[in-house]
Amino acid sequence: MKRYAINRLQEWKEDPYRLPMIIRGARQVGKTYLIREFGRNEYEVFLEINFIETPKAREIFEGDLDADTLVANLTAFTKVPLVPGQTLVFFDEIQECPRARTAMKFLVEDGRFDYIESGSLLGVSYKEVPSYPVGYEQHLRMYPLTLREFFDAIGQNDQTLELERMRNREPIPTAIHERLLRAFSLYMVVGGMPAAVERFNETSDLSHVLAVQQDIVDLYRQDIAKYGDDRAHIKMIFDAI
Repeated sequence: MKRYAINRLQEWKEDPYRLPMIIRGARQVGKTYLIREFGRNEYEVFLEINFIETPKAREIFEGDLDADTLVANLTAFTKVPLVPGQTLVFFDEIQECPRARTAMKFLVEDGRFDYIESGSLLGVSYKEVPSYPVGYEQHLRMYPLTLREFFDAIGQNDQTLELERMRNREPIPTAIHERLLRAFSLYMVVGGMPAAVERFNETSDLSHVLAVQQDIVDLYRQDIAKYGDDRAHIKMIFDAI
């Protein structure tokens, strides 16, 4: 998924008619890491605002939403000079600032800078957005690592080559097939969450991996509390899963 997402973002940057990109996905699938990597490598100026870590940033959008006012507020708040055509502004946890999404329409029409939005609860509108920027956003959904990406991440590139042979319906020796099955079983245990895969690479200890997985589940449980009146039903469904 990471390779696919990077390719999509590079295509997006080259598109002269690009709109702000909103990246959706569950917690801990690597959205923020990917966007930072892309922004720092592809742009002269990369500006990140996290509305949970910096709640005062919401003040940028409290007044008029015309582009000149927004850009002036943005530069005054961050004290970072923005370079037209070479600046990526990343709004993380954007669900905490509904007016920021409304403002995308006006920032698109301005056209001086590029914008990426992300957040962990974008699939559920638990906070009212004054006006959704319909037709002024592009969407990308991220998922955990695929089997092929998992092999690459743990340094088993030879497994990736054998996997491609299987996909092409080429015959492979029994010993290699059995090795692939063992690697697949490992993937089923570790999973595709980047933090869990990284911990496995560091320790090769599945008990450490389990601890990371439990931390992620606990984060999900904490998120459930943010869903207002629906949280009891969501918790029941989550626990059943």
